Amino acid sequence: MSFHRLWAILRKEFRHIRRDKRTLFLVTLSPSIMLFTFAYLFAFEAEQVRLGVWDSDQSALSRQYIASLTSDSKLTVTAYPGSYASISDAIRRGDIQLGVVIPPNFQAKLYAGESSPVQIIMDGSDAITARQGLVRFQQRSADFSRQVTMAAPGATIVVQDQAWYNRSLKSTYSMVPGLIPIVLILPSLAIALALTREKELGSFETLITTPVRSIEYLLGKLIPYVVFGLISAIFATLVAILWFQVPLRGPIPDLVLMTTLYLLAGLGMSLFISGLLVSQGTAMRVILLIFFVPSFFLTGVTLPVDLRSAGGQLVSFILPATHFVQITRGVFLKEMGLGQLAPQALYLAAIGAVSFASSLLTFRKQVD
Repeated sequence: MSFHRLWAILRKEFRHIRRDKRTLFLVTLSPSIMLFTFAYLFAFEAEQVRLGVWDSDQSALSRQYIASLTSDSKLTVTAYPGSYASISDAIRRGDIQLGVVIPPNFQAKLYAGESSPVQIIMDGSDAITARQGLVRFQQRSADFSRQVTMAAPGATIVVQDQAWYNRSLKSTYSMVPGLIPIVLILPSLAIALALTREKELGSFETLITTPVRSIEYLLGKLIPYVVFGLISAIFATLVAILWFQVPLRGPIPDLVLMTTLYLLAGLGMSLFISGLLVSQGTAMRVILLIFFVPSFFLTGVTLPVDLRSAGGQLVSFILPATHFVQITRGVFLKEMGLGQLAPQALYLAAIGAVSFASSLLTFRKQVD
């Protein structure tokens, strides 16, 4: 590989982006504008909420209580932690969304006609799911209390709720970091349009007559969009912090590194897909269909990932935004860094490497 030829491609691409006002806007300011708009727009209902139950009573009544909570699958028990530390770890990993703590004297107090507290700990980084899960939990607890009261008058279950990472359960605190991966898909759209535009305008025909190699051409295309993508990520992060007042609790260097990996993953996939296309119109439709639309509904931004469908889980896992949503919410709200988010970061690095390698294998310096 010649670094001289690579530098020539890089200079050409940076100048093109700088001079083309539409492309410059697409890869720098438009993600921030979309983030500002979408944060006020989306509100959805969570179909399924994952519980982690710490049952210290282990009585027949506590088991009946758990069964009544999960009777219609709107609330499902996916973990049985045995301590607050275990609940904290499960919430940080995203294994559960609500932690339920049943005290050791739960059955004895209720059968004695007294009130018994039950604590619910919510993952406030996903405020929509936490709020709706709390409402469902309170309703189920009230229904169960009425059943117990028939046998023991005066028995009452008192739900004591506490939200971690977002005590006020402000939806913007969870929605804004979750939307950052969505709006950062725009640089991927821009690089796809850039590649197909060269084919449409005929400049690609001139390029193939030069000694520029495939890896030099593709890196020359990729690197400028990673740079401008990071600039757009900075603008989006400033909008989140300064306008929406979302706290950034995690380490900024780790966020920058993982954002770079996300851009490489998205841009790498877009580079591979656009290499197979010949028109800007087709590239726009394909990128929007494959990345943009599914990322709203299948990555955990607005609704939890559907664990009941194997196909839905597979699509969610393939999308880079699914993993970056966990990263942005973890860094912004849970004070997590690269150490805790290493699996997501490694996946993004792997998909970026595989996508770029696939682009090299399928790239052809010829005109069909």
